[in-house]
Amino acid sequence: MSYLTAFCNITTDLQAILSDIDRYDRKRVLISSWTNPSTNLYRLHNTGYIENLYKDGLELTKVSDTPNADNEFKYNESSDYVDVFLASSSVSAFNSSVCEAGQDWEDLKTRVVKEQADHMRSYLNRPIYKRGNSNYQGASDRPYDFIIIRCNALLACADLVRSQDPEKAAELQEQVLGDEGMLTKLKSRDYVMWNETSFRSESGVIREISVNGSSTGYIEDVKMYGPPSTDYDEVRVVISTAGTFTPGTASTVKYDVFTKDDTGLKRHKSVDAEVMNGDYQPLAYGASIRFQAGVYTASDEWSVTFQSDEIQIGTVRSGQIYR
Repeated sequence: MSYLTAFCNITTDLQAILSDIDRYDRKRVLISSWTNPSTNLYRLHNTGYIENLYKDGLELTKVSDTPNADNEFKYNESSDYVDVFLASSSVSAFNSSVCEAGQDWEDLKTRVVKEQADHMRSYLNRPIYKRGNSNYQGASDRPYDFIIIRCNALLACADLVRSQDPEKAAELQEQVLGDEGMLTKLKSRDYVMWNETSFRSESGVIREISVNGSSTGYIEDVKMYGPPSTDYDEVRVVISTAGTFTPGTASTVKYDVFTKDDTGLKRHKSVDAEVMNGDYQPLAYGASIRFQAGVYTASDEWSVTFQSDEIQIGTVRSGQIYR
């Protein structure tokens, strides 16, 4: 299997774009001019290349030798004709049938979504990384960003319908590659992918790790006083002493903060048993954290991910060049 694979699936993702996508299976109806060169063998000339053959919707069996069993066929590429063996039929009956040439629909969709995924990689000209860990896949529970999955499905549908409806294909492609298209905005860095530095990632992205079902409190905000003093860390905030934090009442809830060290993430305790008070309180890397009032259970845990770079995605900087 290729390391570079498709981003979308070939069923629900394509149907989300066009509910009737299965109508565009690229089958073509063959002219009903069959002859009968020998007993039970029927031949049609000037068909063009045939990968799969269908008779009244039934897929016939492709063989490499002369067909000699019911519903077998062979396409002769050098002479451009197809032979079909039917155990019980006649020329008139066969010519009354609808015969279509095409490709296996599942194989076709698989090939097209992979081709369009390669198209996206070439167009973006920067890495598209997979999120294999389900804890990091977000609300969609998918290994790629929604925008990546959506663009792949849109481009695949555009390619599949183009031969039958060029106008619809152009409309679908415009949503991806037009001036306001999703992939165009991703290329210009108006949008960011999950692994890329952004204003949001520099400000700290909060995510629940393990929160008790009876807990109602949560981290409400992260306050920055400048860029974080780290290129990357997944800071962990853990409730060390349980309790209920209520305005007007002295708080008994305490939390710890863990940062990375040379041996890995969540290895160094940088804040120990800090009493929750509802104000902005110490976190890490020059940032402060504020908790919402509510019930907190011991070992409730959140992560605050910081990712910083010299130049953020989505920023424009200028400079002067002197000659």
